Amino acid sequence: KSASNIGSVFYAEQFLSPKVRDETMAWLQTIPDYLQTSDEFRTNSRLTEEEMSLQHNGKWTRLKHARRKVALFDGTLSSYELPPILQRMSDTLVSIGAFPSSNPPNHVLINEYQPGEGIMPHTDGPAYDSCTATISLGGSHVIFKLRPRQHYAAHENCERTLNDQQKLDIILHGSGSLIVFQDDAYLEHTHEISEGVFEEITESGICGNDLSGGTIVKR
Repeated sequence: KSASNIGSVFYAEQFLSPKVRDETMAWLQTIPDYLQTSDEFRTNSRLTEEEMSLQHNGKWTRLKHARRKVALFDGTLSSYELPPILQRMSDTLVSIGAFPSSNPPNHVLINEYQPGEGIMPHTDGPAYDSCTATISLGGSHVIFKLRPRQHYAAHENCERTLNDQQKLDIILHGSGSLIVFQDDAYLEHTHEISEGVFEEITESGICGNDLSGGTIVKR
């Protein structure tokens, strides 16, 4: 636990067993790329939102506004079920109490990051319940940062300074770790991963799994 007073953050360095981790990495290699045909391009304007989602569902899609690619598995669609390997993870998250059985995880977004890539400060929005679980795979580590939402508006206006008690960093280990954040951490904070190949934990005591600081994270 860090000096941060952000509640409702849980982290497990080794959530996936080595066997499940290897099975998951092998399964990720089988996800196809989304390739839009000329016919699809002409007809997309006539598709419903669900039909558009089904076209991308279960496929890697290259983002237009970022270098990374993502794969969406949306179990909320009426004609789609999560792949068995993702459904088992969903069941496990319910069994450990991360999600209620009445509202299990049913929407999975897989982000593929190349070395040095990150994601800008953002929230997951009101379309989801106020709980997110992130599993990290691929070997390298990153620093996951939670910052109060008002920090960015305040930073632009230079009207206030940010109290370290409102911030939290967690080193996400890429060997099958899990972070779950909800409630205040989800609703009142943005989360981000900075770009860069090297990053060092500060000594301010805001890192939940490196209170003394000094750890250098290399991707």
